[in-house]
Parts: sequence; C-alpha cells; structure tokens
Amino acid sequence: MIGFDTGKGKSPFITLFTLIVSTAFCGLAFASGGEGGGHGGGSVTDLLYRILNFGLMVVVLVVVIRKTTIKDFFSNRKEEIRKKLEELKRDKEIAENRCGELEKKLEEFELQKKEIIEQFRADGALEKEKIIAEAKERAAQILIQSDLTIEREIQAARNRLRQEVVDVAATRAEQIIARQIQESDQDHLVTEFIERVEKLH
Repeated sequence: MIGFDTGKGKSPFITLFTLIVSTAFCGLAFASGGEGGGHGGGSVTDLLYRILNFGLMVVVLVVVIRKTTIKDFFSNRKEEIRKKLEELKRDKEIAENRCGELEKKLEEFELQKKEIIEQFRADGALEKEKIIAEAKERAAQILIQSDLTIEREIQAARNRLRQEVVDVAATRAEQIIARQIQESDQDHLVTEFIERVEKLH
C-alpha cells in the first residue's frame, strides 16, 4: 500500500488523491447510467480499468517525484550555481586585481628599463670621452717619443758624420804633409828638436 508523508505538502497530495477517486466514481456512475442506453458491461469494465491505471500512474509519478526530492535537487543545483557564480566573481576580481598589479609592475619595469638605458648611454658617453682622451694623450706621448727618437738619431748621424769628416781630413792632411816634407826637412826638424832638448837640460 502506498503511503504519503505527513509533513509539508500533505494538503496537495490529499487533494490530488480525492480528485482521482472522484474521477473514478464519476466514471463508474456514467458507465452504470449508460447500461440502460444499450451499452454492454464490457465497456464499463474497460473504462474502470483505464481510470484505475491512470490514477495509479499519477500516484506513482507523484511518489517517485516526491522520493527523488526534485525540488531539493533544483534548489541544491541553484545553490551550487549561485556559489559557483560567486566563486567566478571572486576569481574575476582576483584576476582583475592581479592584472592591475601586473600592469603597474610592467609600467615600473618600463620606467626602470628607460632609466637603465639612459644610464648606460651616459656611462657609454663618459667611457667614450675617456677612451678618446686617453688615445689623444697616448698619441701625444708617441709623437713626443718619436720626436725625441728622431732627434737622437739625427744627432747620432751628425756625430758619425763629423767623426768621418775628421778622420777623412786627418788622413788627407797626413797624406798632404807626407808629400810636402822632404828628407832634408826631416833631418833639419830632427836637428832642431835635439837642440831644443839640449837647451832644456
């Protein structure tokens, strides 16, 4: 025997059951009244079976729906959807906040990148000026050293030339003197030298 819950929703089930029973009795009365009109007894029985089958089907559907708590299912589903929407809303807010933070960090990074690039450019310009100054100083030192080396080489060449001139002149003078002095002059010079030495003693 099918029983109904005695809690919430009792009145609708009683009303439905009463409606089904009333429909069944009305059908029986209609069938009984129709026997005098020439209808056979088989039609009444068939109608009764149809009404009972329909009533049982309705009762079974109501009980099954009641047992499956479809209202609770939809209510729970609605609550789950609401919670899911709240979670998605929170996730969206978190994502938007995170996106804002990342955009701020990106802007700060861009500023830092520009500052670093400017600093590198400034350092590069200073280093370039330093290298150019060192190169100029080194070039000046090389020029000075080259001038000194050239001056020393010129002086050494002059000294060698003078020495060569002196040597050539001395050799040439010896040759000239040797040709001009004769033997008698040599004897006279020797005699004069001896006399001078004797005077000294």
